[in-house]
Amino acid sequence: MPRVWTAVLAAACLAGARAAAQGPPTRCDALNTDSTRQINVRTPTGQYDSFFGAGIVVVCPAKKIRLKADSAEQYGDQKRIYLVGHVFYQEPRFSVHSDYLNYFMGDERVVANGNVDATMPNGSNLKGPVATYLRPIPKTRPLATMTATGRPTITLIQQDSLGHPLPPMTVVANNVFMNGDSLLYAGGVVQITRQDLTAHSDSMFLDGQHDVLHLIGHPEIEGKQGQNPFTLVGTLLDLYSKDQKLRRVLARGKGVATSKDLNLHADTIDLRVNNDQLERAYAWGPGRAAAKSTADSLLADSIDVLMPAQRVREIHALGRGYAESKPDTVKFRTKDMDWLRGDTILALFDTLPPKDTAQGPQIRRLIAIDSASSYYNMAPRDTSLCAPAISYSKGQRIVVTFGAKGVENVDVVGKTYGLLAEPVADSSTTVACGKPFKKPDEKQSADTSATGKKGAAPKPGGKPPVPPGRPDTTAVALPSHRSSL
Repeated sequence: MPRVWTAVLAAACLAGARAAAQGPPTRCDALNTDSTRQINVRTPTGQYDSFFGAGIVVVCPAKKIRLKADSAEQYGDQKRIYLVGHVFYQEPRFSVHSDYLNYFMGDERVVANGNVDATMPNGSNLKGPVATYLRPIPKTRPLATMTATGRPTITLIQQDSLGHPLPPMTVVANNVFMNGDSLLYAGGVVQITRQDLTAHSDSMFLDGQHDVLHLIGHPEIEGKQGQNPFTLVGTLLDLYSKDQKLRRVLARGKGVATSKDLNLHADTIDLRVNNDQLERAYAWGPGRAAAKSTADSLLADSIDVLMPAQRVREIHALGRGYAESKPDTVKFRTKDMDWLRGDTILALFDTLPPKDTAQGPQIRRLIAIDSASSYYNMAPRDTSLCAPAISYSKGQRIVVTFGAKGVENVDVVGKTYGLLAEPVADSSTTVACGKPFKKPDEKQSADTSATGKKGAAPKPGGKPPVPPGRPDTTAVALPSHRSSL
């Protein structure tokens, strides 16, 4: 054979071997080690399918991609590289470890399966069973995207405005989609853990660049910082942060905010947070807003709660305000509630924290403005009676002052109308807060029936006998009230 043909055949064999090793020209090169075993198969189109074992490294210099695995398969017609066993994929913006990996060179798609551990350039990490990474393509796909299923765990690393690292945020969900480094969509039993809060919902959207988090579908968050944690639920929750410190939480649709001192119920609730402490709360909506504590409640068209240092200081109830509280029943018994009405109601609380930290803030004044009216149960003048005195007032403005033992004074301003009703006993026997009471001028006499013995049968139409040792409760007269204007 002429030497020129030998050279041509040699050049053709070398070109075939190079094509088998790197697939499409100038795309990727297979770097064999001393132990690498390689088989090349030419396809009808002139491309080569190559199979590598015992360790392989694939380098794509133009795209700065490096792949490493125990074995690999390279398909020329499909423009696909399949790696098996201890796979490592690396490029400037993304790296991943997995058990298996497919790299589709035609659409710049990377599919990792089995023990996926992927890391973004900013340090954020994803762990899960499967993930698909789409590399950016100029004029087609400017940002890289990643999709993960099988309930992956994402650890998001963020920085403050000065570039300092912030505590990480962890997101666990059934499905996750990431668009670039800052946009994250998650669906299916989403759980979020951050230094200052925990949250869960059916789905979520995070804009890391603007520090905005949206929770949709049975969302609930729990603020963990400060001495008084709070929870918030609603149909839709929006969280606004700065440098990953919570600043505002907005609940829309059946919002309920709960803290140690106060519960808020409204169609819309807006919470403001400063230095990891809840400082202000707004509540409004067509369904009316309600602020409730253990013994008191406020109802109005809208409610504004001021709570510096996470302690309730003032509550403003605007629009058809109604305040209700349980009366102090140490000196009397009643099932009626105290109440106050007005177009606007202002509740002022004690500015000094109680010695008992488990006790909530103590109310000091209630002020009703415009079309005001009030109804309060107060201790009667006759301390032997268990029924309360009733104070009813109407006026332009009503100011109710509270002391350590309940209502101390009710002041009415403007055109007023008032009624004070004192209870009176209308029989010789009445009830004195849990024990029988006899009027002082009465003397208990012994039974002088015909038998001369206690417990004998009464005279016709008389009172039935009382067994010895038991109080007489068979004929208790309800106290009436003496009223004064």
